Amino acid sequence: MARIVVCGYTIRHPLAGNILAYFHYLLGLHYLGHEVLYLEESGWSQSCYNPINRDYSDAPLVGLHAVQTLINTYGVNAIVCYVNRDTGTVYGADWQEVEGMLETADLLLNIGGVCWLPEFLLCKRRVLIDMDPFFTQIGQFAAEGRNDYHAYFTYGANIKQRNCSIPSDGIEWLPTVPPVVPEIWRSSVLTPEQGCEERANAPFTTIANWSAYGKTIYKGECYGQKDEEFMRLLELPSYCTQKLELALSGKDTEIAEITKSLQTAGWLVRDAWEISANLSTYSTYITGSRGEFSVAKQAYVKTRSGWFSDRSVCYLAAGRPVILQDTGFSDWLRTGCGVLAFSSLKEAVDCIERVNADYPAHCLAAREIAEQTFSYKVVLPRLLETAMYARDELRRVEVR
Repeated sequence: MARIVVCGYTIRHPLAGNILAYFHYLLGLHYLGHEVLYLEESGWSQSCYNPINRDYSDAPLVGLHAVQTLINTYGVNAIVCYVNRDTGTVYGADWQEVEGMLETADLLLNIGGVCWLPEFLLCKRRVLIDMDPFFTQIGQFAAEGRNDYHAYFTYGANIKQRNCSIPSDGIEWLPTVPPVVPEIWRSSVLTPEQGCEERANAPFTTIANWSAYGKTIYKGECYGQKDEEFMRLLELPSYCTQKLELALSGKDTEIAEITKSLQTAGWLVRDAWEISANLSTYSTYITGSRGEFSVAKQAYVKTRSGWFSDRSVCYLAAGRPVILQDTGFSDWLRTGCGVLAFSSLKEAVDCIERVNADYPAHCLAAREIAEQTFSYKVVLPRLLETAMYARDELRRVEVR
């Protein structure tokens, strides 16, 4: 088994949905028998979010506590370290220990690419996992150390396909998908009869950052966020009787303004910050839902990236069907039962009606897709096999 250093973005942003996107890697690797070390660095000044006070600072203690608590809860024997790159302060270890971890590790997995330290070069084999296709490839993320990895993976599963317009930046990107640990969600899976009875009046939900980091202009074209796609479906509640609920985060003034429009159109709106405060409230929200209904970032749709959500895999693992705007994932994922893809308001209505027409079958299919396609037992061994045997030479080409 391997000694693996995992780098991510959990301590700086300790909200449940965000932490789970990385924790499924940590826990999955642990369950597969690997030794896991977690290392995160500050990235920029005032980067640590405190969900209690809803403010930013350089203090990582709230995030460290949240991550360590989750690791302890699931019995993962992992060292958790945080480095302030400006001051050189190390939490959870000292510099010598950090360097020792990197020197003796078999692999470094930089998930998301929002961490980079020169000391990463001490690790004999380094891999980047792009969670944000298009934005990563154009250099908005993972710009530091871009040429210093041995292999590159992306959630943009269609990146090499003819109908996908994501630029490669001269890199051979390998498709992967967000892993999930079904064991976390197993207690929430109900029999079809229980599911129909307990969730008969429950809404389809999602948890979303309304406009994230805003629009990006690339080669004269605009690439946007989820807000644009939700607004295309503003009138959806008037076309169906199904309850639809959005748990939204973002700038307070922006959310307050858009909430009025959404509620007038018939959407239910919740505060995502409260739901994401901890894993208990987050998982309760997902398991109390009839399923997920959501859009994708406009850039994912426009480029036909093939992206699939690390939040949606949680719904699937909990046996909740997912209705998701098609980013091109229908090119590689079986859809129609458990996971349904739409590209228009009319198709969205049709997907909702199809799920409600045979809800038990869609719940069973959702769980099967989670196990067969997104389980850590499927995703991580494939990723590690490629990562461990990737070419030794680094990408050192000049991109013009």
